[in-house]
Amino acid sequence: MNKIKKWIKDIFLEVYVLTIWYKEGNEFETKITKRVYNMKKIKKATAKHVIGIKSDGNMLEIKTVEPFDYQIEKIH
Repeated sequence: MNKIKKWIKDIFLEVYVLTIWYKEGNEFETKITKRVYNMKKIKKATAKHVIGIKSDGNMLEIKTVEPFDYQIEKIH
């Protein structure tokens, strides 16, 4: 029975992978940091602000002054 429930969820639920790269440091020394999140819903995605719900049900909001690079990949 659990296999059937999982199969139905896999068909109807969308899963996204959100990858964010942002710069840390000052003008002389910068470091690029990469963060990866599994998301079930993305409400807003701009270069300075991302809002969504992670796969575990918790809300994720990232808001910065400096723009960051991001990539959204739909898995299923």
